[in-house]
Amino acid sequence: MGALKVILDLFQIFFLIIYHYIVAAFKVLVPPKRKSIEGEIALVTGAGHGIGRELALELSKLGATVVLWDVNKENNEKTAKDIKAAGGKAFAYTCDITSSSKIASVANEVRSNVGEVTILVNNAGIINCGPFFELTEPDIRRTFEVNTLSHFWMMKEFVTSMIANKHGHVLNVISMAAFTGATMMTDYCASKHGAYGLFVSLRDELRRDGHSEYIKMTALCPMFVDTGLIKNFTLTHGRVLTANETALAGIDGMLRNYELVSVPSWIVYFARISQSILPRNAGLELAKKSGIKVESQYKKQS
Repeated sequence: MGALKVILDLFQIFFLIIYHYIVAAFKVLVPPKRKSIEGEIALVTGAGHGIGRELALELSKLGATVVLWDVNKENNEKTAKDIKAAGGKAFAYTCDITSSSKIASVANEVRSNVGEVTILVNNAGIINCGPFFELTEPDIRRTFEVNTLSHFWMMKEFVTSMIANKHGHVLNVISMAAFTGATMMTDYCASKHGAYGLFVSLRDELRRDGHSEYIKMTALCPMFVDTGLIKNFTLTHGRVLTANETALAGIDGMLRNYELVSVPSWIVYFARISQSILPRNAGLELAKKSGIKVESQYKKQS
């Protein structure tokens, strides 16, 4: 009887896999309708620069009230000014998202002055780009505090109210570095692996607890984006993405409730296949032929 149950379970799993492949293929051919976010309150971290700034501008165009968080007050207020000049609503707050207590304090200000956040965009990120053995402990810790741990503190602070109100969406800007590794980017890649692991785990936990019908999560994983963070690198094949096209792809995926958005769209499948199917040495040769080369730009911050 035990062996029969195992066989039946295997058949069930096989047919479920086929079913979900068909569903996934259908969604590619017939994308889900985009939802409206007019009147939503969207909080964007790292909103003063790069992808975060572009996300904030585009969210405002779609009718959302945008709450801007950044440690750089001048850049953050410039984003707010530009949104308001275009007829949108924006509120700028200076906040160090590596501190859970500061997050809680500024979050209370947002609730009092703006309202409950219904869209959370964890975008802020940093990169050192240096040889592993030259990275200092403070700089490594700072990378994880901004790129990974801040996602913990932000989601603990805001997803709780989303659950209570049975409404919300989380967009985590991660990276294709979450699926691979790269020289000169050891701490960055490790931090993005952690951020993606958190994303998948919380997504599944929300699903287990019955919240996935009204709390949606999207991970945005782009390749190289021209944000100014990486200065010394070459890309022989393909091209560097702009912050705007990356933001547009992420927002489009969020509006369609996609769980994973890679830019370009095919790159995540290529990365997964190359890692799971190709022999290790073949994968290394493929990486060499990609023409991606990152040079050190590391300067000790501490």
